[in-house]
Amino acid sequence: MTRVSAAVVARRTAAVLAASSAGLHAVMLRHTGSAAFAVLIAVMVGGCLYCAYELWLSGSVRTWCLVAVMNLAMVAVHLPMSGAHHVAHVDVNAAAPQSVVMTVATLLSMVEVLIAVGVLCYRTRGNARAVVRPE
Repeated sequence: MTRVSAAVVARRTAAVLAASSAGLHAVMLRHTGSAAFAVLIAVMVGGCLYCAYELWLSGSVRTWCLVAVMNLAMVAVHLPMSGAHHVAHVDVNAAAPQSVVMTVATLLSMVEVLIAVGVLCYRTRGNARAVVRPE
């Protein structure tokens, strides 16, 4: 039996989270009202799957930076759309399922950002000593 390191388990767990984000985007795809938004969301599904693939195979600093940036962008887009603001004259029954999906997607993106930043801080903590020379 092969022993799996904690780093592999952690990055593969993050890959599963990224794949879950792709699944949430796929759910949102069914609720879009225009072809342009459908294409945009389909591209997001592809981006999430790409991050999941990269995390599953390797945990390079480049991959973790990509995960952090993509998820920060998702939080920036999702937060205003997740129901954090009030809109007058909205059909509550029609908006509720999508709002729940957006809220879950936003929270998942925030968790992924925290994980990616934590990994990047851990992986690059020795680089500061190499860059900054004592005088």
